[in-house]
Order: sequence, then structure tokens, then C-alpha cells
Amino acid sequence: MGKIILSCSGSGGTGKTTFAVNLSVAAARQGLNVLLLDLNMGRRNADIYLGMEDRILFDLGDVVSGLCKLDKAIICHDLCPGLSLLSCPQYREIDGLSPGHVKALYNVLRNRFDVVIVDCPVSVTGILRTFACGADAALMLAVPDHSSVRNTEALCEKLEELGVAERYYAINRIDRQYSDSDNIPGVNYITRSINAPLVGMVSEEPGIHISNNSGIPAALADGSDIARRFADIASRII
Repeated sequence: MGKIILSCSGSGGTGKTTFAVNLSVAAARQGLNVLLLDLNMGRRNADIYLGMEDRILFDLGDVVSGLCKLDKAIICHDLCPGLSLLSCPQYREIDGLSPGHVKALYNVLRNRFDVVIVDCPVSVTGILRTFACGADAALMLAVPDHSSVRNTEALCEKLEELGVAERYYAINRIDRQYSDSDNIPGVNYITRSINAPLVGMVSEEPGIHISNNSGIPAALADGSDIARRFADIASRII
């Protein structure tokens, strides 16, 4: 049985989708059969970051509406064996999608993949309840910003309330230039604030922005610091 892991955030700008993409790549490179499920409905970007935007003929909305079978909407990545993508609609939400529908989808997917990483919309309420139904774990993304830390605290509490037993967080977009500033939350402050294990930290790197726009995930770069960090995070939560 596969593991369903949410990639989620309580505020925008944390790099949640970038993290989900590179975590999926790192897990696949460890020999696992991985699906990246993009549920960021109406604002999908995972296909761009994976360089697969021209290959999306069908999406989850088409599966739910009966237009195509699930297999038609799941696409294998060319450069990363073991990694597949299931996209959501680009400009709309899926009408009538309930927690029960999502849980049933998770159960189908966990019988086909070792790991399913779900790129969730930014939320601490509402739609989070739908996508958390049946999930095994959640990776919460925070950045060194007081509002992000507060929102991650709230997200962690909400996920516990929704029954997501395993909750982890990572600190992303660390700017080394300002990391010692008294005005910016440091690692010690963040770890005291968030009631979940810290599984990794990633610096703000121009290379990640370039890789997103080129469609070649940074975690594919053999021997790079970024690839190593995502591999370590994947090992800790998977």
C-alpha cells in the first residue's frame, strides 16, 4: 500500500509546488514508484516545473466527469523513471468534489504507487478538509517570516484535527544574507513554534528559479546540494 503525503502551506509564497515537484523527483530517484498529484485547482504549475505542460491532454477533472479513464490522465516523466504526474484542471475547480471522492481516489492510487505526493492549494480551512481526507502524512512548508510561522502553526493544528497523523515541516527560501538578523525568525524560534518535526531546510537559490522555468527540476542535478537536500527530506518522511 502506498503512502499519501500532502505538500501544503498556510500562506502563499513558500515554494510549496516547487517542493512537491523536487520531493517527487527525489523519491523516484530512490527507486520508488511515485505519483505527483496536482490538486492546486485553477492554478496548476507542477506541469510547467516538470517540463510537461505540452503533454497534458486529460486531467483529473476529465476523469471525474467520465470523459476519460484514470490511466489516460496519468503521464510518465521522460527524464525521471518512476515519476508520473496527474494534473488538475488549469482554469477551473472540479465541481462537487467531496472528501469521500478524494479518499476513494487516494485508495485507488495507493494500490498503484509507492508514494503519492499531493500538491494542495494554500489553505488552513475549507478545501483542506477535502484533500486531507484519507491522507497519511503532511509536509508543511514555512519560510523565515513571522506570518508564515503563525500560519504553519495554525495549519499543523488543523491537520491534527482532521486526522493526519504524521505531520512534518520544512523551512524553505532561507536567505543567508539575512539569516542572522534579529528581525527575522531563526531556526530555533521556528522549531519552538511549530509542533512537528523539522525534516529539512533549503536556501533561496537562483538555480531553483531557473530550473522551474526550464522545466528541469533542480533535484535531477546529480551531486548538487539541492538534490542532496531533497533526497534527505524524502528519506526522512518516506
